[in-house]
Amino acid sequence: MLLAAVSGLLKILIIVLLAVILVLAARTAYSFGYRIFNEQPMEAAPGTDVTVTIQNGWSVRDIGAELRDKGVIADVPVFIVQERLSEAHGKLKPGTYILNTSQTSAEIFAILSGEDTEGQPGAEE
Repeated sequence: MLLAAVSGLLKILIIVLLAVILVLAARTAYSFGYRIFNEQPMEAAPGTDVTVTIQNGWSVRDIGAELRDKGVIADVPVFIVQERLSEAHGKLKPGTYILNTSQTSAEIFAILSGEDTEGQPGAEE
């Protein structure tokens, strides 16, 4: 009888533990997805201009780490997924750029891919 009670209790504990793990995983996945599609700039306009140099051969992860270190973005994994889903996928170019902490990832991708060169070093005014 005691063995059956312990076995039953153990099964209940395992089910509760699995439920907690499932809830935590779902919350984490939702939060990550929400940040990908509902991005917020680091600062409200007008923000702060930051000069960023992207080296030849850098991966999207390297670029994201540089932008995070300069205070332009908050989260490298979110940046990587946003780049993958954007029209700028595979089009980010090395160079020196002036970015602003009030820019969204879409605006940053437009600049880093050469679609928006207004106000950038070397761009013809």
